Amino acid sequence: MSTTTPQPALADLAAAAKTDRNRAVDAYRALAMVAVAIGHWSAIAVSTDANGDITAGNALGDDPSLSWMTWVFQVMPLFFVVGGFASAMSLDAHVRSGSGRPQDWIAGRLRRMLAPTVILAGTWAVLLLGGLATGTHGLIGLGAVAAAIPLWFLANYTIDTAFAPYLLPRFRSRPGLVAAGLLCVFAAVETLHLAGVPVIGHVNWVIGWLLFQVAGFAWRDGLLPTGRRLAAVAGLLWCVALAAVAFGPWPVAMVHFPGLAHSPTHPPSLSLVLFGAAYSATALVFAPAVSRWLAAHARAWAVVVAANTVSMSVYLWHMTAAIGAGLLFWAMGWLPTAPVGTAAWWLQKAPLMLVALVVLIGTVAAVARHEQRALLAAPIPWHGGPLSMLLTAVGVSTAIKLWSTSSPGLVAVGIVSLLVIWRAALRPTFSRTIDSEEQS
Repeated sequence: MSTTTPQPALADLAAAAKTDRNRAVDAYRALAMVAVAIGHWSAIAVSTDANGDITAGNALGDDPSLSWMTWVFQVMPLFFVVGGFASAMSLDAHVRSGSGRPQDWIAGRLRRMLAPTVILAGTWAVLLLGGLATGTHGLIGLGAVAAAIPLWFLANYTIDTAFAPYLLPRFRSRPGLVAAGLLCVFAAVETLHLAGVPVIGHVNWVIGWLLFQVAGFAWRDGLLPTGRRLAAVAGLLWCVALAAVAFGPWPVAMVHFPGLAHSPTHPPSLSLVLFGAAYSATALVFAPAVSRWLAAHARAWAVVVAANTVSMSVYLWHMTAAIGAGLLFWAMGWLPTAPVGTAAWWLQKAPLMLVALVVLIGTVAAVARHEQRALLAAPIPWHGGPLSMLLTAVGVSTAIKLWSTSSPGLVAVGIVSLLVIWRAALRPTFSRTIDSEEQS
């Protein structure tokens, strides 16, 4: 007869934090996921067409004056900075543990990320099959596309994670050279991209987000200015970021939407890098105060710890929750009818967002155990060498990238590919280790 080893209580996890822990990292990571959900829900413009069919678009495309919202809710640059800090800290612990093999660390990070992701992928795979069987595959396909809108982040984060064990030691040996080199490559690619050179811009999908990860490395190692100097740097960066969108070719919006010229994120643009640097520097100015406050308020810290155990589930499922709420309002004839961006539209939209929140809370309560199980799992050695791990990471990134396209066919290919990679390369050893730990 088997018994299950109880998971540590949240209070125990919160109490176990070291006194010198940078608690702002945990707080910012949790807040980022909440901000992403609110930002996406705010930007959804769902209504019915002349035939009564449900339609969905981006409110920013209908009313560009709403672009100011993106300067509040575009938190991905800060998340990559936080991710760089956390990766450096985790890699240091990995080296101290005695292994130090980069492929083991990468595999562990991917398993933590993919364990909850494949639940979402499996759910939509079942829904797509059901759509084929019932003749509603067109509607279900559009839902699968909408559910994957935020997943581009995972594709990029996977690549940055795979690079981290190799980039961090090189950055530490020559931090200025590595940072300057990445900036020069990014600037050269951006220049060629704006000049109309095809394909070249895609290089900055990697370089652009690596810049923020490297900033996280620098934060971890104490290489960034602090106090008033950092506040002055943040102020200067805000001025430059504002000037870039005021006088340069870049739009005010800091997120991508169809029809936008010089997209800020597809691939990352200079305007996004400047904005992200200003946003992140501002957050870092307040980080010491945030950490001290959380250390002094045990209940608030426990909330942050709890939020971090479900943050990926919130991120993954918030668009699916919005789809469910939208379908309910469509069936009841309650979708917003006022012009997008008006006060009446926001009033009509508020109940829709509230129902999406209720659906999300219920969904997270049902699926979060998969995320928590992965977070608490013991490290598992990768069964192959560095090259096989890197190829697996590329496969994961590609599958997620396909899933996050606007084509239902490619979405299906991406979902299936991700499930196959999980089953063939990651899940078997992960599951066996978890099962063995749960046997008494």
